Amino acid sequence: MAHKTKPVFWFAVFVVVAGLVGLAIYRTKGLVDVVKNEQAAKVVSQSSGDKFIDIKMYSSSAKKNWINAMVKAFNASRIRVNDQTVRVKAWHVTSGGSFDQLKAGKIQPDIWSPGDESWLRIAKAHWLNVKQKQLFDDFKPLVNIPLVVAIWEPMAKVLGHPQPIGWQDLAKVAANPQGWAALGHPEWGKFRWGHAHPDANSGFLAVISEIYAVLQKTEGITLEDLKKPEVISFLREFEGAVEHYGLSNSWIDQLMHTKGPAYLSAAVQYENTIIQTNAKHKNKPFKLTAIYPQEGNFRTQHPAAVLKEAWMTPDKDSACRKFIDFLISPESQRRAMEMGLRPILKNIEMSSPFDAEHGVNPNLASGKTFKVPSESVLKRIRSLWEEVKTPATIILVLDRSGSMKGSPMDNAKTGAIEFIRSMKPRDQLMITVFGDDVTVLSELCTIQQCGEDMTGRLNNVFAIGKTALYDALAQTYKQLQSFKQQEPDRRYSILLLSDGKDTCSKLKRHDFLDLLPGGEEFDAPKVYTIAYGSKADKDLLAEIANRTNARLFTSSPEEIRKTYKELSANF
Repeated sequence: MAHKTKPVFWFAVFVVVAGLVGLAIYRTKGLVDVVKNEQAAKVVSQSSGDKFIDIKMYSSSAKKNWINAMVKAFNASRIRVNDQTVRVKAWHVTSGGSFDQLKAGKIQPDIWSPGDESWLRIAKAHWLNVKQKQLFDDFKPLVNIPLVVAIWEPMAKVLGHPQPIGWQDLAKVAANPQGWAALGHPEWGKFRWGHAHPDANSGFLAVISEIYAVLQKTEGITLEDLKKPEVISFLREFEGAVEHYGLSNSWIDQLMHTKGPAYLSAAVQYENTIIQTNAKHKNKPFKLTAIYPQEGNFRTQHPAAVLKEAWMTPDKDSACRKFIDFLISPESQRRAMEMGLRPILKNIEMSSPFDAEHGVNPNLASGKTFKVPSESVLKRIRSLWEEVKTPATIILVLDRSGSMKGSPMDNAKTGAIEFIRSMKPRDQLMITVFGDDVTVLSELCTIQQCGEDMTGRLNNVFAIGKTALYDALAQTYKQLQSFKQQEPDRRYSILLLSDGKDTCSKLKRHDFLDLLPGGEEFDAPKVYTIAYGSKADKDLLAEIANRTNARLFTSSPEEIRKTYKELSANF
């Protein structure tokens, strides 16, 4: 007989069911509340900054650390324009390079801040003359960075420091075949110095400074001045002593400390670089001293302009100006001083690191200041530099082994052709390619005579064979040394690109390395190397570059055109 269910059972069932229903209602209500809260949070988030105004700033590299810090602080403050949060991103560029890219339409800055007013003048004139419109209405200077000569302290004292030293004092030592021996220090060798390529702001201003110095002016260079024999002669001699160009002041500073005083006696630098490098290297091997030349120097103010191009909007314009105002606020300017940049605001009291301990002079009130010449003169100065600088003799050595097949070879040829087209008429070039064998693609010839033929020949190269890297470089280095003996007054270099290890040379590795200088022969021809892709023999290519006092570049098919562009700034 079946048992009847007891009332207590049904009561228990009721309690459980009620609990489950209640729990479901609670969870449903909770879920609704969560959704409501998320929606509310989304509305709040949107109202407080989900919509952004993105600002692109292209800024000269000398103030990179400060700009990065200020971008971070500004973005964190969530400044708003018309219910939109302003968000800034900065790119750090050379002044001349960014001008060329802007002119070609390759970049679209909202704010452009080159190193000096000269670039803004050149750009404004170009826009008016070519495009018949204004590039910008006005600009505001951000910081005050003197362009100085960085020289090792013992050498500075021999020249008379702390008494005034001038551009012409440096030029006399540079032009003297005896070098430092003429001043009682034969152990220091030749006076060697460096400055950035004129595509970089500091390099351009260095050349203008040399012209001002020989003219004994601080303003008003004329086109007629640039035709004077004494100007041309002075510029040719002073630039002839330049050991290194390049697009990076930091690289020149690194060379000074890596190779030491025998390799570079002095270099044109921004003042803040001297402050930073003395702190970094703890005044080793010696302290670098800033020379503020007695004829005068530039005080670069790194102006910022809001561009008026098609991508600019009223909201963007307002946002850009808020960021510029932020940069010249007292708080930002004090931060600039802490980072070695002189504030543009005059009411900020100067303090460390602007002191002798860091190699600089805090008081520049009595010094002469060069003024930026007119646009027409600026253009002619650049052309004059190209005419008087020491011409280059280069052997381009290209790996054509089977692993280069496809886009690696195509892109490498494109980059090399662009490099050839950047060379000047007086420059000489020879092209060698290697796989199993070493083939001279084009004999040594000036660009003026053979440049177009060389690019045509290079276009026809295809990838095949193994990698006779040792044989190729040994052969071309001997050729370059021979060229240098015949005509010493040129700048001699090899540009070597390879994507792999040697696989078939007749020379052994150690025999090949024995043919190279040991790194202390500063007058030996240089070998700039490009480690092309992940399988390149990077250690070997680095040793080759270091032993010839050149530089290793790492690159890829996607980056090779940029690499060749940077290489071109060394000549």
